[in-house]
Amino acid sequence: MRILFSSIIFIFLTITVYSQESLYMPREFKEAYKNKTRAHNGNLGEHYWQNSGNYVIEAEIIPGSWKIIGKQTILYTNNSPDSLSEIVIKMYPNHYKKGGVRANKIPLKNLTDGMVISNLMVNGEVVNLNMDASVSNLAHATKEKNKNSNISVSYNSTFLTLEFNQPIPPNSTTKFSMDWETEMPSIYVNKIGAYDGESAFMGYWYPQIAVYDDIDGWDKNEYTGAQECYTDFGDFNVKIKVPKGNYVFATGDLLNPKDVFSSEEYSAYVLSKTSPENTNILNHKTTSKALNSEATWFFKAENVRDFGFGVTNNFNWVANATAVENKVVSSNIVYSHKDEKNLRDLLNTQNKSIQYLSNKLPGVAYPYNSFTSFIGVPEFDGMEFPMMANNGFSNREISNNLMTFHELAHTYLPHWVGINEVKYSWMEEGWATFLTFKFCQDFYRDTAFENYELNRAISSYNRSAGKQWETPLFSPSNYMVVRNMHFQQSYRKPAFMYLALEHLLGEKLFKICLKTYLNRWKGKHPTPFDFMFTFNDVSGKNLNWFWKKWVFEYGYADLALTKIESSKVVIENIGGLPVPVSLKLTYANNKTSIINNSPEIWSSGKSNILIEIINAEDLISVELVTDTFPDVNPSNNLLEIKI
Repeated sequence: MRILFSSIIFIFLTITVYSQESLYMPREFKEAYKNKTRAHNGNLGEHYWQNSGNYVIEAEIIPGSWKIIGKQTILYTNNSPDSLSEIVIKMYPNHYKKGGVRANKIPLKNLTDGMVISNLMVNGEVVNLNMDASVSNLAHATKEKNKNSNISVSYNSTFLTLEFNQPIPPNSTTKFSMDWETEMPSIYVNKIGAYDGESAFMGYWYPQIAVYDDIDGWDKNEYTGAQECYTDFGDFNVKIKVPKGNYVFATGDLLNPKDVFSSEEYSAYVLSKTSPENTNILNHKTTSKALNSEATWFFKAENVRDFGFGVTNNFNWVANATAVENKVVSSNIVYSHKDEKNLRDLLNTQNKSIQYLSNKLPGVAYPYNSFTSFIGVPEFDGMEFPMMANNGFSNREISNNLMTFHELAHTYLPHWVGINEVKYSWMEEGWATFLTFKFCQDFYRDTAFENYELNRAISSYNRSAGKQWETPLFSPSNYMVVRNMHFQQSYRKPAFMYLALEHLLGEKLFKICLKTYLNRWKGKHPTPFDFMFTFNDVSGKNLNWFWKKWVFEYGYADLALTKIESSKVVIENIGGLPVPVSLKLTYANNKTSIINNSPEIWSSGKSNILIEIINAEDLISVELVTDTFPDVNPSNNLLEIKI
């Protein structure tokens, strides 16, 4: 009996694993599962590993020109089982270098000399940065190593590669030190740069060791401005020197507030950390403009995947504290005074956003000590960084509210859960868009704006769906350089996939799956398979038929009512995606009823389904309800019956 029971368990496990592997999986992913760095139930594999780099940075900022003069050390830990024969260092500011690789147009005024690194040392060994024997054309690049040194250097557009004759062994830590100079764009572009001569936001601003992972090895994708970044987790100790009278707002905790604030500012700052009431810390009319002196701001952030900061001497700062479970989160709005008329009650919205994300969906407590919206972008745009957002302002209050929420929602994905934004932007932008649907419905419940964000996304999706460039979601995001393609594939289509998934599982089970996924992969780098396998595992359902259509195949949301056969209505799935089906039935006595079906109705894979109609003899019309989910062609959504 024991042998029989064990055999049954073995068969069950074999079927479960087989069902996961029945999805299309590229070779590099299969290798990871073979090596047990990842597991078919969506958990980390028993051999999962992840490298890290801890950064100590000193930077001096020169307002106006927005030049940055920096020096830093990086302690890079190789937790992989591999001996690393090379190290890749990202140089994101080279995006603005003359001759750099770009997927978008930028003002000529923003062209710079990029990032210049000097005095690079690896474990005390000086690196000759002039060495570059690579030759690139349509053929493969050829490289010639420096025969007089352990380390050779080759350059790409936005990264350099150090090649070692003596590889870096597993389970070792290597010290990198370097000086460098760069500058931010003088005209705001690609979500960073100057607002004016007195305020700017610094993002992608320091040399950073690229991610080396179990799927692709080194991330050698160029930063073109079309996608965002894939970064490892690490600790940051950052000192930022600015002329006195400038204020710095950054990722992490400010360690020396007494050194940089006046006594009045310091008192207000301390009060804001505990008071739920709005505290005005800075007013652009009263901020110090002292000349010929400097101040150094010291920030520390632990286990984050990036570091960003804003600098200003003419912004307002309003802050308060909002309680989340067993801690208090410092909530901050820093904004240009010229936008004050549009601010209205934005700090309150930000606090309600923190509460919604913590208590409702995803229902995971906000994981950091603070959040700051730095607002002055000269266009309506937004960009998330750990504990921060760099946002613009709209003349519409609802747009400002939803932008604030959207960027804050990115706290969870990609910052707390370290998504590869370069390859899988739909795994973070899609979630932020979906969560914004839900927040909007909650925040504006029983008002005319309740479905504002959902309706806006449905309209945008319907305009673009089904075009040739709408490739399967699994297609690497860094291949998307067409703007409409990027927005459709990264934001709209995945948001509606998550909405369809919620319809399929029900709100309660969906939330359990999402929370489990976030908690499993916090501080780690999940792939699409880790996400899908977790939902399969936690739901207890084999959802591969759903993933197959939404993630791996072409398809779009488009249903049609074709005919009524006796007491059944025939529905054709023209677009092929498994979507929810909602029918409105109208009877001769003017009574109506609604029939709702989850996407599971398409699990058989058939393109036509039949839905039973009650009291079909009195029916005068059947209509597909499309105000809660996209449908590309509304002309075939109504059947009228002649009596």
